[in-house]
Amino acid sequence: MKPIKKESGFKAHGRLVLLLLLVLPLTACKPKSYEPANDVVQPPPFIVTPPIPAGANDLFEDVTAKAGINFVQQFCDDHIANILESNGSGVVVFDYDNDGYMDLYFVNPGPMKGVTHEAKGTKRQPNRLFHNNRDGTFTDVTEKAGVGGQGFGIAAAAADYDGDGWTDLYVVNAGKNILYHNNGDGTFTDVTDKAGVGDMGTGIGATWLDVNNDGRLDLYVANYLSFDPDYKLYYNPTSYPGPLAYKPEKDVLYINNGDGTFTNASESSGIAALPPHRTMSVHPLDFNHDGKVDLYLCNDATPNMLLINDGHGHFHDEAMQRGVAFNALGEAAGSMTAAIGDCNGDQIPDILVSRLGYGSLYMGSKQGDCLDRMMASGLGVLTAQYVGWGCNFIDFDNAGKLDVFIANGDPFRMVGWQSLLLENDGQGNFRNAVDKGGAYFRTPVRARPSVVLDYDNDGQMDLLVGLMGDRPVLLHNRNHSGNHWITLALRGTKSNPAGWGSLIEVTAGGKTYVQESTCPSGFLSQGDPRVHFGLGQAPVVQQIQIKWPSGTVQTLTDVHVDQILKVTEP
Repeated sequence: MKPIKKESGFKAHGRLVLLLLLVLPLTACKPKSYEPANDVVQPPPFIVTPPIPAGANDLFEDVTAKAGINFVQQFCDDHIANILESNGSGVVVFDYDNDGYMDLYFVNPGPMKGVTHEAKGTKRQPNRLFHNNRDGTFTDVTEKAGVGGQGFGIAAAAADYDGDGWTDLYVVNAGKNILYHNNGDGTFTDVTDKAGVGDMGTGIGATWLDVNNDGRLDLYVANYLSFDPDYKLYYNPTSYPGPLAYKPEKDVLYINNGDGTFTNASESSGIAALPPHRTMSVHPLDFNHDGKVDLYLCNDATPNMLLINDGHGHFHDEAMQRGVAFNALGEAAGSMTAAIGDCNGDQIPDILVSRLGYGSLYMGSKQGDCLDRMMASGLGVLTAQYVGWGCNFIDFDNAGKLDVFIANGDPFRMVGWQSLLLENDGQGNFRNAVDKGGAYFRTPVRARPSVVLDYDNDGQMDLLVGLMGDRPVLLHNRNHSGNHWITLALRGTKSNPAGWGSLIEVTAGGKTYVQESTCPSGFLSQGDPRVHFGLGQAPVVQQIQIKWPSGTVQTLTDVHVDQILKVTEP
């Protein structure tokens, strides 16, 4: 009989804090306004992680410095002083200049009165846009593009909201958000007020989706909580108040009017009437396969939500009925984000949730409900000692199965933890693949968001990890398995410009792979918008079938492997 794994002191302590917070009443204090900080103590600088040398056989290589990415997150404190600081800030992967290569946009928090603690006069460092030079390197074009941002930056999301062929950028702040319109000449214009999307909440994420299938992308903004710097009633002398110490803020749904403006539909859609929650991330998917986009919300210390779209502009929560509200222990532990994909090859999407506490692997079924196989899959034991922030499905060797990457980080201290690379046997069972992954996976870092991308267009999926008070880590995938792949870059005509909401079936080597193309939202971040399939040793793709949101079904046959295929809706 195997010995029972003892829960770490940190885990037990965290559960005690959560239990105590559950019985505390919500603070009645009026939330403070967010203002630039000025008259506080200068914190000592944190050491920037040096390049991590990869071994000869390491699958992933840290190429951040080699790629010319010199961004360092501006963390304006000498420790994690509160819950807003603990979350970090995000990154977006998007092709802003339509050259076929993914560019990178990093969000900076900077100073904020009542939140951070830095020297008087400390100036905010800008958000940074890096142009992909198509040779494995990037160039900082922030100033030319005009997307430096302002305020306490948290996250961002990118999409072509006006259908002009150029991807626009939405920046989420603690305070007024920003919509940058892409001018098509390498520059952006702030159109927030004109568009009517300058939400003033404590934002934590956003995603783009076509709620009513009218061919225009709508915008869902996830808000967190009303932070009160004067709140002191908590029972953890070595840390800070948890999420239930603060009033939750409501999310916002903006419907695209098609003329460059949006209408706030939070009330009419039912979003404003949802039970109080503190969203951490939001993920679009067609859960019930009815052709209408639904939403999965990861919440902090309250049950997660599955918002089902009735097709008439209204959402209702079915998370309880479908088995995706709590983890297997019946806990509403702090959920950070979700990865959505078919990890056991049954052509039904599954949902992996990373948490402060035991995560979940919700396996989908033909009946439409889910079973949490976190423990049975092996993921429970592999992840239990960590707090996972970013989590992603990634076919790291193009074997035709979804492996897992998890970015771990201490929520209370500025110390490093190891990230996890977990290999799938194809049936939804996982094992630690640190020896394959290499040096990065043995290096403690202060990780927060993570995204999957193919920055050099070689068909091997790379990783980008955001760190607290540190540089990001761009991990180049050096897979030499010889397995084949295909990536689809969709362009809608009758459907929305990104083709998000399309259901794609790829048949190759006697197997059929199914993925839904959606806005690739994660914790604070957004990944590569293209849809990637690992194909194993299949020498050709027999068929690709795309069911577009408009209802159009498009079929391609005898498609060459190992290519990025641009597909336009007929």
